[in-house]
Amino acid sequence: MQSVDMDLTCLPPGNTSLQQTDAPGAAEQQTMSVYLRVRPFSKEELSNNEDQACVVIENSQTVTLNAPKGSATMKSSEKGIGMSLHKFSFSQIFGPDTTQAELFENTVKNQMNDFLDGKNALIFSYGVTNAGKTFTIQGTDRKPGILPRVLESTFQYIGEHQYQGMDLKPYLRNGVQSLDFDQVKQERSTKAAIFASIKEYISYHLLVI
Repeated sequence: MQSVDMDLTCLPPGNTSLQQTDAPGAAEQQTMSVYLRVRPFSKEELSNNEDQACVVIENSQTVTLNAPKGSATMKSSEKGIGMSLHKFSFSQIFGPDTTQAELFENTVKNQMNDFLDGKNALIFSYGVTNAGKTFTIQGTDRKPGILPRVLESTFQYIGEHQYQGMDLKPYLRNGVQSLDFDQVKQERSTKAAIFASIKEYISYHLLVI
């Protein structure tokens, strides 16, 4: 069975929208965006022939889940207890071929821009174990996930507004320390050592790959 990443929100029969209406005729307002990412099968899953068409993407917003053959849900439905098929609706669904860049551009980027403009935003990933949450959020060196892309975009947004001096250093939760000449010199040395170790780490892993 294909595992799914992020929140899986079941809607009442006939309701395929994540929008909420306060009163008849009132303008619809979407209060939360819920995205579904369906990861590809692993090599082990493919070797075990686990594809039972359990997850069927009907369109960009609707997915159908079919109970696996031999599962407790399927056996119960065969006895007339419960259902073996459920439909779920999302703001947008991303299939197994979705790249990290495509996911970021179509889900997080706009919210990140709103956040940088002073608006509140909350983004989290939810799913069962081995659903692909870590890959989606962190990614890999060659396929960075949401977190490194947000950090990169944030620093690009800051651009020339960054303070280039090293005579100020964060202290505790919200304080700042003023550094003297010798302390600044030490900070520069520490920074150079960290950057050198990062370059060495990246070079090593590129050779290994």
